[in-house]
Amino acid sequence: MKPLKIFFLTLVIVSLSSPGSFSQESERSYVLPVSAEDVRLIAINNSLDIKLAQLDAKIKGTELSYKKSIFDTFINGEIGYTDDQRKPASTISGSKNITNTYDFGIDKKLKSGTDIDINFTNNREWTNSSFVSLNPYHNSEIEVTLTQPVAKNFFGLIDRGNIELVRQEIKNADLDSYSKIEEAIISAEKAYWKMVLAGDEFNIKKEILKKSIRFFNQYRNKLKIGLAETGDVLAAEANMHTRESELLMASNDLKTTEELLLLRLNLDTKIKLVPKDRLPIMTNETSFIDSLRIAFENRRDYISMENDIEAKKIKLSMKSNSMFPEIDLKATFATNGLDPKYYTALKGILEDSNPKYYVGVEFKYPLENNQAESEHEKAVLEKAKAIVNMQKTERQIISDIDEKFRNLSVNRINMSKMKRVENLQEGKLSQEEKRFKYGRSNSDTIIRYQEDLLNARIMTKRAYYEYTASILDLMNAEDSFLKYVGIEL
Repeated sequence: MKPLKIFFLTLVIVSLSSPGSFSQESERSYVLPVSAEDVRLIAINNSLDIKLAQLDAKIKGTELSYKKSIFDTFINGEIGYTDDQRKPASTISGSKNITNTYDFGIDKKLKSGTDIDINFTNNREWTNSSFVSLNPYHNSEIEVTLTQPVAKNFFGLIDRGNIELVRQEIKNADLDSYSKIEEAIISAEKAYWKMVLAGDEFNIKKEILKKSIRFFNQYRNKLKIGLAETGDVLAAEANMHTRESELLMASNDLKTTEELLLLRLNLDTKIKLVPKDRLPIMTNETSFIDSLRIAFENRRDYISMENDIEAKKIKLSMKSNSMFPEIDLKATFATNGLDPKYYTALKGILEDSNPKYYVGVEFKYPLENNQAESEHEKAVLEKAKAIVNMQKTERQIISDIDEKFRNLSVNRINMSKMKRVENLQEGKLSQEEKRFKYGRSNSDTIIRYQEDLLNARIMTKRAYYEYTASILDLMNAEDSFLKYVGIEL
């Protein structure tokens, strides 16, 4: 894209609310000349459909950090005071026990699936029992526990798989967002060319009206000197009023197309858009094979299907692993210090003179295992369905490109044919007008020839529009339009 032009158009859009920024056509209108490129830039920066598409992609993107939260580090702690004066079952326990607790811990899961728990506990105990050798005393202990799954969730396979599934979903959400953005820009550009077409039709009908007025005046003058019949004058006047009515309808159509473009661009209705381009301005000489190749390289639904198959493979791997029993290797190391003085108790931890070791295997497995088997079977079928969907998408792409390419080819030929018809109709009317000057023609023939020329010119302009629209449709079917306008995926 062109940064300076984008900046300029953004400034233009922001400045539209400032009176006097543009030449005024009326109290409520500001004239803004725009080209097809300008329309694209304004749509990219201002279209509500594009803003919604971008927000959808951003909302989906937030799910990744949510899934990654499984690897977050958690800090836990406890500070407590207990005064226990309950009646004991034995006099040895004492009638009053006071405990102060200061605990701190860290929990962390690694991408390897390893759970790490580190707990640092501190207790101060006091009792009025005379049978306690240390009173009060501090008990400080540090304990580190590692738990490693080696069957189900083998080295974090399921944990990482859940995150990768979300990544695939985000990729597809981005593709969908780009598709909506492309559709919004193409819709805006089609609306622009529709307005250009409506403007051309208005100008054509305006020119034909001028001719019909001149023709009517000629007959009226001839009637005054007795060289024309009253019926010819009435026919010329009726023709003139018909052209006035057609011009009025064309003016209304032009206003409708302008309002549609303003809506597509999310611009204020005060603005009067004036197109700078003429039909046709776009050309496309791509062959069918090239177009098909471009489609398979760029079609977002095809790429999305590839991502979906990859996601189904990941899910199937996860569900296969879920059928395994839960077997966890567990190792614990702990050491403590016990002393009336807190500092001495902590020192006992650092000296590692009171260690505790534990190594074990924890096992859990449902005998029927119905849930895991059902989910695995479902994952197998979902993968098969994704492959079939991709095959269907391939066929759809071929069909879409074939249809759009045929339309483009037909419209290219039709455009040249209609231009030829227009030239012939213009020559026919010109020759008949010369005959009319010498009294060798009549009003019915002139009116009919004017009608023929009017229709030929309008059909030519419409053929130009259909050709331009078919180019946009083909690029839309290829998903190549964003690259064409400079927005790369």
